[in-house]
Amino acid sequence: MRGSVVSLLGTTVLALMLLVAAQSSTIQAAPYPPPVGSLSVAASSTTPPAGSTTTVSATVLDNSGNPVADAEVVFQIESQPASGALFSNGLSEITVLTDQNGIAVAILSVGGTPGEIIVTMLAGDKTSQVALLVQGAPSGAPPTGGPPAADTGGDGLDTWQLALMALGLTVVLVGGVILRRRKA
Repeated sequence: MRGSVVSLLGTTVLALMLLVAAQSSTIQAAPYPPPVGSLSVAASSTTPPAGSTTTVSATVLDNSGNPVADAEVVFQIESQPASGALFSNGLSEITVLTDQNGIAVAILSVGGTPGEIIVTMLAGDKTSQVALLVQGAPSGAPPTGGPPAADTGGDGLDTWQLALMALGLTVVLVGGVILRRRKA
């Protein structure tokens, strides 16, 4: 009898220990995909020059304001002035996972045509956009490879035309002087 009381007491203590352990360490499964409370977007430059690249980033936070890691963010080129703007995968859409800080980054080549590019980012049920205003070609050679820009002084002739005419006149005068000396 004494053995069965000890056995019953031992079983009861073991059952209570398991019950306490089960109550103190409940396991909860994390939802997938992670919940998205907010989606904010930015670009390294909102006025990139034509022919350059810029980074577009999205920050995903949960409903408590904490960063969401491994959330899928879809970057899409919504509109553009031509067809030259592409992401680093060579397409007009790319999917990137957020890092431990909740940030996803995509590299965008803006193409060679000045104008506005609208990039849309999607994460969960949240959507946001960023507008990029692609600037014209950098100063220097004209983008078309044509003649220099007009620099008229009011007389209708460009500076480079006047310089060329002065050079031609100098060559003619020097040539005339040389011919006269040979005849003399």
